[in-house]
Amino acid sequence: MTKQLKLSTLFVALVASGTAMASEPHTKPGYTVDREQSVTRNNYGECWKNSYFDKETQGRIECGDATPVATAPQYSDETVALSANTLFGFDKDNLRSEGAETLSALAQRLNNTNVETVRVEGHTDFMGSEEYNQNLSERRANVVANYLVGQGVPSSKISAVGLGESQARMTASCEAEVANLGSKVSKAKKRAALIACIEPDRRVDVKIRTLVTKQVAPGEVQGERPAVDNGWHPGPASPYHGYTRP
Repeated sequence: MTKQLKLSTLFVALVASGTAMASEPHTKPGYTVDREQSVTRNNYGECWKNSYFDKETQGRIECGDATPVATAPQYSDETVALSANTLFGFDKDNLRSEGAETLSALAQRLNNTNVETVRVEGHTDFMGSEEYNQNLSERRANVVANYLVGQGVPSSKISAVGLGESQARMTASCEAEVANLGSKVSKAKKRAALIACIEPDRRVDVKIRTLVTKQVAPGEVQGERPAVDNGWHPGPASPYHGYTRP
């Protein structure tokens, strides 16, 4: 490329950049851009850099002046607690119609491709033997997991586990509450009150891990710095950098 042709191309690029900057903030410091904020290139496809260009801080992947930074994937963890009374009858493991509707709605969310894993945990209250509660929690967890798979959630994403009464949290407070009812209240009413009080312990927790994806603005290349970086903000018209300190 002759020196005269280079100078001619540079002049045209600077004129285009200056015209664009009269109405648009410069979003790619160190480079000459056109009205659409695309980096201006010469006849060889090379990006035009202005005299303020600093490869250390302004290099762009699209121009071959920077390399993508590998980042570890980020995840969002959520627990959806479902009442066992909604899903099942008391001391039962067959799914109610109301429970099926609840799980069908949940399955629509879990069918999102960003959902990585789903762990279904069955829980019971403290009443009954530890062995019985363990078995009941496992059966309930499996029923929920199998229903979700039947609704299209990939089985490879789902695991089910029963935790029995190991994570019952209402025992002490509910026993104290029932004890305060006094001697005039019958044993049957006290038992009913206790069962109602410890209801939160009878549940199925669905723990969802979702991959967090970064939203890339139009014209932005993933892995590159955004238009606003290190305290610089798009400022008044300038064919060179277009950024000003606040």
